Amino acid sequence: MKALVFDSGPIISLTINNLLWILDPLKKKFNGEFIITPSVYGEVITQPLSTKKYKLEALQVLPYFNNNTLDIYFNKSIQDYAQYLLDLINSCFKAFGNNIQLVHFAEMEVISCAKFVKAEAIVIDERTTRKLIEDPEGHVRYLERKLGTKITIDMEKFQQMKEELKNLRVIRSIELAVISFELGLYKEFTDAKFKQVDLNKAILEGVLWGIKLNGCSVREDEINEIINLELK
Repeated sequence: MKALVFDSGPIISLTINNLLWILDPLKKKFNGEFIITPSVYGEVITQPLSTKKYKLEALQVLPYFNNNTLDIYFNKSIQDYAQYLLDLINSCFKAFGNNIQLVHFAEMEVISCAKFVKAEAIVIDERTTRKLIEDPEGHVRYLERKLGTKITIDMEKFQQMKEELKNLRVIRSIELAVISFELGLYKEFTDAKFKQVDLNKAILEGVLWGIKLNGCSVREDEINEIINLELK
């Protein structure tokens, strides 16, 4: 299946930044499915609707399920494999004699679903899961610096984790925003009759920094590099 599997973070980030509308043209351009799992649906719809603080955000997302821009994919095998990944990764690393609980079920369900449907990529902003996929050794070094102690690794489980996570491609909401810029989706903003600033640069800075400040793991130098490349 040609699909992207979304974690809750990018959907929340796009909602907070008033960018959910980019999903429709992006899906049309992608010509595939935008999938979420039941756990992600719970995080972006069910749970927020039961609160006062996040109810409005959930109501903004809901129409994207009604019009099938986002589709829920459920399979018992996906949940079983997600639980296996959760148990595996959260028993891989120890600090101060205790297992480090690095990941949560919803993130593992995203990975499990992506592998099950052979998705093109997962869309996730959360740093830990992304680094475990892309640079697990580097993430161990990061944890040692953060915790100020040596991390004990169960090497058999570590190698098994790497095997399970290999060949997964990760996309962040920041990349979705850049693709949207390249497709000209912000043209109505950059065509405004306002000459005091470079509107192309302003929209890129506004979108990228908004996404960063609302949860996407991206460095400031990455943002500056993106802006320089896109405005060449």
